[in-house]
Amino acid sequence: MGLRWMSLCSILLFLCVCCLGVDEGAGSPGEHGDQLRRMWLHSMRNAKNRQKAAVEQASPFRGLATHQLLYSPVGIGFHLQILTNGSVGGVHEPSEYSLLKVFAVRPGIVGIRGVKSELYLCMSRQGIVQGLRKFSNECLFKEHMEENHYNTYSSLSHVGLFLALSHRGQLRKGHRVGRHQASTHFLPRKPLPH
Repeated sequence: MGLRWMSLCSILLFLCVCCLGVDEGAGSPGEHGDQLRRMWLHSMRNAKNRQKAAVEQASPFRGLATHQLLYSPVGIGFHLQILTNGSVGGVHEPSEYSLLKVFAVRPGIVGIRGVKSELYLCMSRQGIVQGLRKFSNECLFKEHMEENHYNTYSSLSHVGLFLALSHRGQLRKGHRVGRHQASTHFLPRKPLPH
């Protein structure tokens, strides 16, 4: 809501200023227009910076969060896990590191955090996935349910990069896979009670 409000205010400010007459003592109309453009660009930059800071500083657990396993059907079948050293991969039998907290940041956008490792799943612009302590824009994923009822997770910051496991349970680089490949499909599963 904050970004929409800031954008709306910026547009209204720009339109109001354009509709106002130029004061006689304010200089030429060209100088006045240049000054208004600079003010408008400055307000737009501030709005973008505020939005970025809000994402980085906000508590990511404001939305709905569930503990679950993310199961990939490739190879012998693997559960995604985030280890304490930040490495991410797949393990056939669920472990304490494969229990994940998937939380909604806004509709269709989620963050993923390892319950045991306490690290956030993040993807760089090179498509490399790792667990990080600090939550940032690179830790946001678009969750999309495919026709086969599996979910795909694509990077929100870096368009076209997907979370994927190989048939050996190793991470695949996000730019080498597409959403219709089985390696990008994950089935959310409830953990078994102990």
